[in-house]
Amino acid sequence: MPRARRGRGEGSIYYVADRGEWVGSASLGSDPETGKRIRRTVYAQTKQEVIERLDKLRARTGGSSTATKRGIPPTLREFAEVWLESEVRLNLAATTFRSYSGILRNHVFPVLGTMRVNEIDPDDVGRCVAIVRETASASMAAKARTLLALVMGHALRREKTHRNPLTGVTVPKFEKRAMKFLTAAQIQSLFVAAEGDRFEGLVVLLATAGLRVGEARALTWADVDLSKRTIAITKTAQEAFGKITFVDPKTDAGKRVVAIGLATVQALQKRKKLAEAEKLAKPKDLVFPSTTGTAMRLSNLHRRWWQPLLEKAGLERVRIHDLRHSSASLSLLAGTDSKIVATRLGHVSPTFTQRTYQHAVAELERQDAAAIDRLVRPKPKTKRKSRS
Repeated sequence: MPRARRGRGEGSIYYVADRGEWVGSASLGSDPETGKRIRRTVYAQTKQEVIERLDKLRARTGGSSTATKRGIPPTLREFAEVWLESEVRLNLAATTFRSYSGILRNHVFPVLGTMRVNEIDPDDVGRCVAIVRETASASMAAKARTLLALVMGHALRREKTHRNPLTGVTVPKFEKRAMKFLTAAQIQSLFVAAEGDRFEGLVVLLATAGLRVGEARALTWADVDLSKRTIAITKTAQEAFGKITFVDPKTDAGKRVVAIGLATVQALQKRKKLAEAEKLAKPKDLVFPSTTGTAMRLSNLHRRWWQPLLEKAGLERVRIHDLRHSSASLSLLAGTDSKIVATRLGHVSPTFTQRTYQHAVAELERQDAAAIDRLVRPKPKTKRKSRS
């Protein structure tokens, strides 16, 4: 029997193709203080699930939210959950939504979740930051503080509180994890170990062109021009909640055309020949897909291919993303101008590149100092042989 048409005010439901999910929103009445209509949004894999969730939401709230009743400001958990759904999920990347959700639910809500947003003061925030630092890490405490500042700033703009309690709460200091780099000799060992491998071209490309792993996973054959020796970076792969999507780079600098050398061209030619045998060489096909033509999950790429390759090459465990760092480091040490390196990497400015790869810049400065020293240092006088 066909479902009856949903009545006016019962909500709208639509499908978002690029995220592969159904979205539904419903009106839950009006805010008694502002008179503005209250709308809530739900997400699911099927239309039927969205309908059921909307029905449960209306049944649970009775057409209104307890967080919006006159004189009762929402708790931090109530307010942040709405903020996540209405602001973060709709406007930011899926990976950002996943990260924010995890930090709030695992670290912030257990400490401050039941407090009303208008009651949270700097001491409460400081206590939360201290607990997260003790139970997790200093870096996680810094992330929790930053995220709390975003949530409370939103609460202040929505007039749920009269101040942002994050003012005056310092960011915890922590040491960033040192980057790992492969030497030229180690990269050569990787190339030897990868020879004949289905993803040989991926190793060579990441090590020589400095692409992000997500950029390489999103490459299609339409992006590759072997005759001109260039690769166009137009998309990057994102993984969140078990789904892989291809999205635009975060910045304009991320969209770029990267020149590749002969070794990379030859490796990609071998990859293209194999792709043709697999019937996966059409312009829209991925350059580095699974054997079925779908995007490779990063976890599978690490476990099934990258880690065994490191063992075969006799190298210590590093991330596949460290090939990008190694490429940038070697480019700078070879004397390539930081502006060129920044452009190839998709960085917004050379300053960021220099700051990120300070070790390489410092080595270049030492080499420059030694070169100047050799030019200006007086040559030692040679003693004349006395005549006998």
